[in-house]
Parts: sequence; C-alpha cells; structure tokens
Amino acid sequence: MKKLNLIIIICILLLTALLTSCNIVEGDVAERISAPENNAPPILGKWVIEEVVNSSVLKSVDLELDQYIGKEGLFHKDAVVIGDNYTTKPSYKIKYVDASDYLLYKYKASPKVLGFDDEKIEVITILNDNSYFYEFIKIDDDTMLVNIDEVFYKMTRSVKEVSIEEIQRYISVEKNMLRSFGAVEEENLQTGILLGLKTPSFDEENQVPTWEYKTIWINSQNRTIAGVYDLDKLLMPRKNGFWIIENRRIVEENSVRDNLVALPQFRLKDSATIDEEFDILSANNIKNQHSYDISERPQVPSILKNILFVGNDYISVENIDLDRNSRKTLQVYAIDNLDDKRPIKLTDIIGENGKELFQEGARSAITLDPEITLNEENVGLSRRNGYWTLRGRVNYKQNDEELYKDFNIKAIPPKEMVSFDEQAIPWDAIRLIIPDVVDVFSSPNEEFVVVVTPSHIVIYYIEDGDIINAPVAKIKLPYDSTIIMSEWAVGRYVNIWQDVVVDNGGTELEH
Repeated sequence: MKKLNLIIIICILLLTALLTSCNIVEGDVAERISAPENNAPPILGKWVIEEVVNSSVLKSVDLELDQYIGKEGLFHKDAVVIGDNYTTKPSYKIKYVDASDYLLYKYKASPKVLGFDDEKIEVITILNDNSYFYEFIKIDDDTMLVNIDEVFYKMTRSVKEVSIEEIQRYISVEKNMLRSFGAVEEENLQTGILLGLKTPSFDEENQVPTWEYKTIWINSQNRTIAGVYDLDKLLMPRKNGFWIIENRRIVEENSVRDNLVALPQFRLKDSATIDEEFDILSANNIKNQHSYDISERPQVPSILKNILFVGNDYISVENIDLDRNSRKTLQVYAIDNLDDKRPIKLTDIIGENGKELFQEGARSAITLDPEITLNEENVGLSRRNGYWTLRGRVNYKQNDEELYKDFNIKAIPPKEMVSFDEQAIPWDAIRLIIPDVVDVFSSPNEEFVVVVTPSHIVIYYIEDGDIINAPVAKIKLPYDSTIIMSEWAVGRYVNIWQDVVVDNGGTELEH
C-alpha cells in the first residue's frame, strides 16, 4: 500500500511539473518567433581605400588611378557611404563563387594578379533600394577589394563599428557639396550602334539548316532616339571603310555548301556588284572542276557555316559537315584572308600559352582518351553575361554518333578581335531590374544600354550609373534570334554611319 501511495504521489508531482513547464514554453513562443534583433550586415565599420591593385583591368594610362586613394567607406545596417556615393536603403547579398571563372568573365581579371590563392571567393553585393550599388570581394575580416570604374582597389578596416549619426553627417556634407556645385550642363551626346542579327531557319529545298542575317542600326541624339533602321545584310565597319559580310549557299550535284564572302563597300556601286563578284568566283570554281574528267572530279564536301561572331578583323564560325553525320566544329578566320579558308589557332589569338589553356579547358569538359584528338583550331567566340568570351570544343564519337563538348577558355579575347566590350552597369544589376535579360551592350560614353530579351531589343538610358526604368525604344526580335555583331559609333561618326546604312537600303522601323 505504501508503495502504491508513493507511486501515486510521484505521478502527481510529475504531472504538475509537466503542466508548469508547458506554461513556460507557451509564454516563450512569441519571443522565439519574433524577428531577431541581430541583423548585422556582412560588412561593418569604417574602411579606407589604400591602394590600386595591379590587375588586368587597368587599360588606360590616362585614367587618374589614385583619385580614390584615401577615401573612406562607412558601413552600417541602415546606411552605407563609399567616397562621394551613399545609400540610405542598403541591402546585402552574399555568394561564394569560383574565383577564376567569376573574375575572368565579370571583370576580365585573374585570381593570380589580384592575389587570390583560393579556388572559391566570397562576393558581397550591396544594393541601393534594390538597385546595384557596389560589390566587394572579401579577403579576410579586415581586408577586401572593391571595383570602381573598372579598377580594383584594396580597402582595409580602420574602425570596427560606426554610428548611424556619423554616417548621416557624411551624407549631409555630400548633399551640401552637390548644391554648391549646381547643375552641370549636359554634353552633346551622339551615339549609334550596329547590331548584327542572326535568325535560324530551314532550307526546305535541300532539307538542311540555314540562317538569315541582318543589321539593326540605332541612332541616339542627346538622349533621344533619332532613328532605328533595319538592313537585310551584315554591314561591318572596318578601319578602311564598310564591308558587307555574306554567307552564300552553293548547291551542285550532291553537294550543299556555304561560302563566306567579305567585300569592301567602297568597291560596290550597288548590291548587284556583290552578286557579280560572287558569280565570277563560283564560275571559276566550276571551270576548275570541269578541267577534270567527270569521273575524276574530286568530291566537294557539304559543309554549312553558321556565323557566331563578326568583328572588325575576325569572324567566328561553326562548321557543320553533312558528310560526317553533321559533325560540328568551331573555327576563326581573318576577314582579310577569308578566301584562303585557313582557320586560326588559339595560340595565334592569345599567345604562346594558348595550347596549354586549350588542353586545360578540354580536360575540364571530358575525360580524354587516345581516340580523342584535340585541335587548337577548334575555337570560337560566344556571348556570356554581356561579354564576348573564347570557347573551345572537343569532338568525339560514341556508338558511331558525332558528339562534342564545349568549354570556356580562361583568356580574354584581345582588342584586335573585340574592339569594345565593356559594361557601364554590371550584369547582376541589370538582371535585378530585367530578370529575362539575355544579353547587354553598353555605349562607350555611357549614354544608354541595349538590353536583349528573348523577344525584344530594348533601349534604356543611363543616369547616375543606373538605368532609367522606362525604356525609350523597343524592337521586336524574330524567334530564337541572337546578336553576332556589335559596333559602336560616337560623335560625328554617328551621322556618317547613318548615311551609309540608308545608302545600303536601310529601312526605318517603328520603335
């Protein structure tokens, strides 16, 4: 009986304790699910810009590289100041990325010249009311890099925390300085861009792919779109004048092949001249073939050419060999030697380490075996996050099927190949505003950006380093079209290029 009473007493005590503890937990629930007070951003305190980092982005000797040296950065969860710029609505994003790929394709720099040994780096992006403000690469708790005007600067922390009152004093001084300077008279802006457009199609007669090429000309005068024109051919500006680039298809007997033609515009009186010169070329080829006995005439391979990039001096092409199960390879040609049909090796493009970089990229894409042959000529150009990038390809067979793997080449296309390839606004900043962005082209004078979406080319003007949300022009794109050429004109050249476009049959489009 005593044991029974003891058990009953213990049960009552346990039940009481349990009920009491439930009440305590219940009382704590509201506090536990409330927003935490510790919203500390990943960067805090006062930082000083100490030095320029010797990176590959230092392109201009005229740039005042030390203009930011000594300027301070103040970081607080409610406000951020960097030199003369500030935001009172900051938000932070952190990401960990592959150092080599990120630095090369976003900033055209390598981890080595920036002093990074780690494969991964921490990137902190600060947004100003959801618009891009600045981006930092963290080295350690007291050291980081910031990219300003295409130059990397090293920043070190001098004070671990700053008050919001101190930051507000900085901002107040900056506002007064702006008022004292007054309005600055806007310069006379003239900007134009020639965009080469490629649209895939199908050759019903020969049952093979084909592509249509055209040029879009956009003319802006003092932040007003003065005209948008459509030209049914590729018009390429070069140092010695304008050239016409065409891909002509030759069909004879059992052969279907494409022939690239590049002719200077100053040799042309009208479009028929191109046809006449091409017909002469074709006639000579046929005449040479007929010099053989018909039974001895060599078989002409059926190779289609898909243009990937057109620049001032080079053209990048994907070759499709129909006689080898549509085997697809990449090649780059010099426009001046296009008739020779001799592709250029990667080493000829970027220098002596080209072969090594090609092999490194191939190994990252596929496990190499003795049956796979690497060809340093199997290279081309493609767009990635608003930049032209070098791409390699390795071809191989699997179950008698022609296959390939593409890979990025960790090198920057030289200026001789890509004349202007800079962005006034970072890719990430544009993608925040236009999530379906496919490609971006920024004018050299930072007047406007051309944003390519799956369905349109959209023009936005730039103001204070940001795009103005309302587009000023919108051009409908044919389905699955891509940009293969971008050439800029500024100043007096804009009107000269406009005349050339009109003289070559350009028709004005609604925008």
